Amino acid sequence: MLIEDKGLLGGTMACSFPASPDAVNAAWLTEVLQSRKVLSNAEAIAKVEVCPVGAGFGQTGDSVRLKLEYANRDAAHHAPASLFAKFATTDATRRAASKTIGLYQREINFYNVLVKSVRVRAPMCHFADISTDGEFFALILEDFPDHRAGDETVGLKLHEAELAVDLMAQLHGPYWGKMKQVDLAPLQMPPRAKFEAAWQEMENRFGDYVPDSVRRAREAYLDAIGPLQEWLFAQPATLGHGDLRLDNLLFGPDERDPIVAVDWQAVRPSKGIRDFSYLVSHSMDVEARRAHEAGLIRRYTEQISQFGIPYSVAEATEDYRRAMLFDFCTVIYIVGININTHERAVRRKNALMKRSITAMLDWDVFELLPEFR
Repeated sequence: MLIEDKGLLGGTMACSFPASPDAVNAAWLTEVLQSRKVLSNAEAIAKVEVCPVGAGFGQTGDSVRLKLEYANRDAAHHAPASLFAKFATTDATRRAASKTIGLYQREINFYNVLVKSVRVRAPMCHFADISTDGEFFALILEDFPDHRAGDETVGLKLHEAELAVDLMAQLHGPYWGKMKQVDLAPLQMPPRAKFEAAWQEMENRFGDYVPDSVRRAREAYLDAIGPLQEWLFAQPATLGHGDLRLDNLLFGPDERDPIVAVDWQAVRPSKGIRDFSYLVSHSMDVEARRAHEAGLIRRYTEQISQFGIPYSVAEATEDYRRAMLFDFCTVIYIVGININTHERAVRRKNALMKRSITAMLDWDVFELLPEFR
């Protein structure tokens, strides 16, 4: 069925799928699962219950759990009891920003193309499509009702970090040094003026975390964002998750399925260590990071070596520092552009500021700025 809806959720679209959770129905989902051979042509979904997930602090999309009831007893025994679905956000401003930098298209491409060449544990995809204007999308994914979602406000634990390091190596290894063969552009960066305003907003809202030494580096840092990004996707680049933080990891109840990475909207060409740095320096509490980051870097290099990639601990450590310096622009963006007053979002941002600033000072990363003039 073709939906043409002028003004739906504040936009204009033409697509052949439900563009919001309220538009999902049993007949359409039955077609989806039948096309994937999850259901036979004689089996059908009788009822769909839509349950919001993460309401109140989502940034770029609306996520729901779809609880399913089947018309056939046999289907109820072998088909999934629930699915996870993602759609474009109802916030027109955030939706337009997500479209501009291609977040929705990247995630659709990941599930339709890129995931097929890696062994990384990501949700099984039953449906992935995007509107012709790139503003609306629908993803129907495997659900993990028995997995525990990571929580950045609590902080990354060592055993979680070890699982995440092993997972990211499975993503990075197959694409290491081969990104010229992949039709995937670097993530588009906002202009310098946007970061200038965001930096000021960061100081206004979270200035207690910003020491004078960081404030003094402001102009040099803003000038360095472009060269830092060029370093980030220079060869040997690989396929980076792009938003591999604790909130985007699910942890299983046992070792049969211990970890799953979700939210692939920011997938990009990148130095592999950037995913590592982003996760460890932003999601791990200060004392835990100080105690374990050296061992985790070693673990990452050992995992990457299994793909025949020579990447020493010394190289990884220096790249860790540079990636940490680059990702200060991500911190600025999160706290200075994505304004969100939801209580959990504010707690997350306070933790992010403390962890990231402390890590950068521990590693004296601002002394690297002359390399990126």
